[in-house]
Amino acid sequence: MSQEQRKQNNDSVEHRYASGKVELRKSESGAAKLFGYALRFDSVYDMWEHTEEVAKGAFANTDMSDIRVLFNHDNNQILGRTKAGTARTGIDANGLWYEVDLPNSPAGENVRVAVERGDIDQSSWGFILRTNGDKWERRDGKLHRVLTDVEEIFDVSPVTFPANPDTTVAKRSLQRSGVYAPPEPDTTTEIDTEIEFAKLERRIFNFKLTL
Repeated sequence: MSQEQRKQNNDSVEHRYASGKVELRKSESGAAKLFGYALRFDSVYDMWEHTEEVAKGAFANTDMSDIRVLFNHDNNQILGRTKAGTARTGIDANGLWYEVDLPNSPAGENVRVAVERGDIDQSSWGFILRTNGDKWERRDGKLHRVLTDVEEIFDVSPVTFPANPDTTVAKRSLQRSGVYAPPEPDTTTEIDTEIEFAKLERRIFNFKLTL
């Protein structure tokens, strides 16, 4: 199965965005290149129900052999690919960086103009974790997730609307962790509610009679 088929068939793929400037650079030949960080280690993501960060050691055994640079994670708008030599990625003290030679195509030109005008200034990355590749804790009274072991990075993308998508994968991980047990479902029926309400009314009535 190809990497793209794996990605499409894998419901464990997650995406996160990174704050920080996406910038245009020029190669020696004068061609436009795009440089940015798809992940920063000093960032804490607000996932509404929990916060999240990436440990610096999370990429020790990560497969980064074939990463696509896409626009808005759209497979139809490919800007470069590490396997083809048109893009480069790496991990440094700041996080996951990428550089791509913008193609002479509508997608490449659209991204170049948008970045140049400041319309696009953030990036995102798509990945999967290994089993037990995260840990949960409580921090300042809120659930906090630390990504500790990334199995593979599929793509990095300059994005128009930076957003962290749904937390389905994170919720499954949290349930396995045992840190938080979801509340038991409410099995109270409508009849039960009416009976309890009637009991409450009777207690109030009897209390008034004693006054």
